[in-house]
Amino acid sequence: MNIENMLARQSEVDAKIMEKCELTLNELSSNLTLALCVELAELANEFQSFKHWKHDKVIDEARVKEELADCIAFSLAIINLYDVKDLDKTLVININEAEAENKDSKITYALSTAIRISSDISRCGDVMDVLLILLNLAVNTLNMSETDVEQAYMDKAQINIERQENGY
Repeated sequence: MNIENMLARQSEVDAKIMEKCELTLNELSSNLTLALCVELAELANEFQSFKHWKHDKVIDEARVKEELADCIAFSLAIINLYDVKDLDKTLVININEAEAENKDSKITYALSTAIRISSDISRCGDVMDVLLILLNLAVNTLNMSETDVEQAYMDKAQINIERQENGY
């Protein structure tokens, strides 16, 4: 997976979006942070892993990939906004080593951790933690290849660029 390519592509998406917006840095930061939290919640809702009361969980893998791509996109946008350079950082939170007994528990742990961090991004490294949680979740828990993750993101980025070009 080439994070640098994904960051460059996200810069293109963000540039298209910002052509039509006049926001201060604080407004943009707040908007991106809230959007990331919302997308993380939407991803959690698609997984349904936290819904212990629901026994018939039908998971739409295409929707999961789309929501995952949205989460990655907002993480990348925040990384670009703050010009984070620490892309080789190792994630302290490894969801596979977490005290989780099954896939649902791992997913719930990962997403609740990402939402907690996202709700108070107080340092640039926090957003890297969120991105790494998402990538770890995709590859190690959902068994997506790095190529699948990158392609899901790139497909969504193309959709977002086309939306902007068509007046979204």
